[in-house]
Amino acid sequence: MSEAARRLAVRAIERGYQLSAEALERLLKSENPQRLLDELLSWLEARRTGQVIIDRVTLETFLAGRAAEAKVAAEESLPEIVLESPTYEGLSIEGVAEEQRIYLLSRFQSIRRVFEGRGLGLRPARELIREGGEAYILGMVLSIRRRDTHFLVEMEDPVDTWSIIAPTRDRTLAEKMECILQDMVVVFRARARRGVLVASDVYLPDVAGRRQSWRGPDRNICIISDIHIGSERHAAESLRSFLDWLNSPENEAEKTILLIINGDLVDGVYVYPGQESELRLKSYSEQFAEASKALSRVPEHIKILYVPGNHEPCRRAVPQPPIQARYRQVLGGGKIVYAGNPAWLRVGGLRMLIFHGQTLDDVIQAGTLFSYSTLHERSGEMMELLLKSRHLAPTMGLATPILPTKTDYLAITEQPDVLCLGHTHVAAYTSYKGTQLINTGSWQEQTRIQESIGLEPSVGTAVLLNLKTLSIRFLSF
Repeated sequence: MSEAARRLAVRAIERGYQLSAEALERLLKSENPQRLLDELLSWLEARRTGQVIIDRVTLETFLAGRAAEAKVAAEESLPEIVLESPTYEGLSIEGVAEEQRIYLLSRFQSIRRVFEGRGLGLRPARELIREGGEAYILGMVLSIRRRDTHFLVEMEDPVDTWSIIAPTRDRTLAEKMECILQDMVVVFRARARRGVLVASDVYLPDVAGRRQSWRGPDRNICIISDIHIGSERHAAESLRSFLDWLNSPENEAEKTILLIINGDLVDGVYVYPGQESELRLKSYSEQFAEASKALSRVPEHIKILYVPGNHEPCRRAVPQPPIQARYRQVLGGGKIVYAGNPAWLRVGGLRMLIFHGQTLDDVIQAGTLFSYSTLHERSGEMMELLLKSRHLAPTMGLATPILPTKTDYLAITEQPDVLCLGHTHVAAYTSYKGTQLINTGSWQEQTRIQESIGLEPSVGTAVLLNLKTLSIRFLSF
């Protein structure tokens, strides 16, 4: 008998009961055997049946009753779950240059409103150059180049283009400039000297900070991403273990009311060169059929929100609509809500921004701050950069196509309580000015492409968000 089994047996004897071998084996398989035994003993004592032997039937009867009570309690206290963002299904473009101009103007104005809300007295750059003095000036970064003594930044606003110099001798300013990427909308504090703009500071729109006062019931939201069903590298055993856990009588599993799938449920086809050699299932139909079997194991009381990623059969440009209707039919309706990417979600008083995160590739490729090989150390900083820039695509054109819509759906116009990302396959968490930032990892072993760029995936990870405490917990399977 193991030491853990011996402790359980002694605990039961101390309270006047004896565990059968089957009951002991079942207890040892639970998430917290000691707590489960204490609950079981209290239940037996309250019933006063005179029973002394605890066999497997007794234990299963107790677990079934506890599960039924949990279901009733959950139904009585469930917070309202509302999808607040559009599905983007009606968006279309004609492919003309004017659409890109309109989109960039929308992007510019959405960030301008953030700065104006801070009370900054902005002046046009053209006016500052002409009249001299010092002022705050707003623009979109066209290019940024580092020289020995300064950064040379080409900027644009709705009426003009201009250049500004940021001296590197100011170390604080130089560190800030390292975070500035092409296409960001920023404010410079600058002085005009003989027609040349020289920066003394630079500001990202950032979030002001907040404290979430809402507290919900003792229920959980579970978040996963990047499952990649159909890939030869799909971690099928880990996914089965996760689904077993969701169906178990464990307390945290029973308290789960919503499962968020944040993109790349399936591996897709022809997503990247050479992918076909790593596919076990070589069509979307086969992949979604297997995904349907997996999702059918999610307990009935748990709703599912499914946001697409870059491996799904839908538009590659973001924002993305949900997967095509024929694949929705394979997965089924009912408890599955098909959302676009990104998706704003309100759960009671909690606001969540769900985004698959394919634009993180652009952030990595655009500068020198981040790399795929350092994601385990620096994912938190990269997620913070999205909040600081108030945009889900702070830089464009390197890896992820952006749909030039009249409204910029990728601007972070309000501060979320939780920002959920995926795509990188590296699990990460940080908190920034009252927003919890999460990357959920993956369910796929390292691919050849990942190996070539030094990316070590976090495999078999799920995130639990408790609505009562707003605490974050990572689970490994």
